[in-house]
Amino acid sequence: MSQPTSSPGTSTSPPAAELLDQSRWNDDYGKAALKELEDRPEQFTIAAEEMPEHKRILIDSLPDVRGMRVLDFGSGQGELSVAMAQRGAIVTGIDIGTELVELASKLAEINNVDCEFIVGSIHELPFEDGTYDCVVGVGILHHLPELAASRSFAEAHRVLRPGGLALFVEPLENSRVFDLLQSLIPVGSPGDSQYRPSILQRTKWKAFLQTLDERQLTDAELKRAAVQFTAMHTRYHGWLARLTRIIPGSAFAQFCEKVDPWLCHPRSPVKRYSRQVFVEFRK
Repeated sequence: MSQPTSSPGTSTSPPAAELLDQSRWNDDYGKAALKELEDRPEQFTIAAEEMPEHKRILIDSLPDVRGMRVLDFGSGQGELSVAMAQRGAIVTGIDIGTELVELASKLAEINNVDCEFIVGSIHELPFEDGTYDCVVGVGILHHLPELAASRSFAEAHRVLRPGGLALFVEPLENSRVFDLLQSLIPVGSPGDSQYRPSILQRTKWKAFLQTLDERQLTDAELKRAAVQFTAMHTRYHGWLARLTRIIPGSAFAQFCEKVDPWLCHPRSPVKRYSRQVFVEFRK
């Protein structure tokens, strides 16, 4: 389910073990899109350079994947899988949504590439040890309880061949202060998919938490996952991303695009407070 990676975010979010099941992604992004694909297949042509930024970050970070066996964690509608197959990878996508898997299979067919998509959970992979050269995922792990995410990291390690890579792009929050400050300001309107009330609106906030099916990842969690790998590298993106939901407009977005590279630079002392991380693990 490689869906949007923005996270409402709050230090008072429900315990990870109590996150909702993820079936809504299949209902919201699978069933409706299947109907649209049947009606307008020409709208589903995939071009990597036109994909959302968080997916381009991962695609641009891939090595030469020609002939490589790649596993797409939470493959969702299948765009990332198709983009990798277009580059010559042998791709398998796994997702819990049956309609999403059907949609991804049709997307690959429309784009004239061969991909395999299966229904399953990334924390219980139905593959043998050392099956894949690369495991990838975009915006999937933060939808899992921490224990399931930990198992997913372990499963990625297990199915990778020696020297294989696991690449992930995820939203991040390493600052409790930033987390609290952004929770003070309401975003959107009730009924919007990205609506978030203010934490000061106690009744609405309580109801909001009851619908929350994502949580915050931190550098600490990534470092714990890295113990089983031989190496980990991170790159940060979107330091000012919190503000773009509060201050709309293209002018401010362009300002953020110019300033963010400085704030997220590898030598920046504040880079870890960015809202998105690209992480590469090597087995």
